[in-house]
Amino acid sequence: MRKRAAVLVLSLLILCVAPMQVFALGTNQVTNSEIGPLWVSITEFTNSFEISSSGLAQFDTSLYARSNINKVVINASIQQYINGSWQTVNSWTSTSYSNSGYLNQKWYLMSGYYYRLASTGAVYQDDVLVEQTSYTGSSYWY
Repeated sequence: MRKRAAVLVLSLLILCVAPMQVFALGTNQVTNSEIGPLWVSITEFTNSFEISSSGLAQFDTSLYARSNINKVVINASIQQYINGSWQTVNSWTSTSYSNSGYLNQKWYLMSGYYYRLASTGAVYQDDVLVEQTSYTGSSYWY
């Protein structure tokens, strides 16, 4: 009877410990995976935005695509949060007839508002839209 009780306790202990080890391995595998945009033709889309202490806003936006792309269009706008919604202060467009594009602009802002950068990038092959992406940055007070 004692032998049976010992086997039963040992069996329950093994059953309780085994699932924990499997769960721990599964958790490690999930934390090591990368999460990113699911682009096919766009390989990189980067945006930076800063406002100086004098109110000069500057942004840089660049887009790189695969070699089969022969036109890149980037639209970017500086937006201001006013009366409960985001309004465009100014916007710019850059068109490049290659597989990469770049847009850089400066603009003076009025103080007392939140500002952010919003941009879109589109890639074309022989004037046919292949893929597009967008970005909306964090807001900054000036």
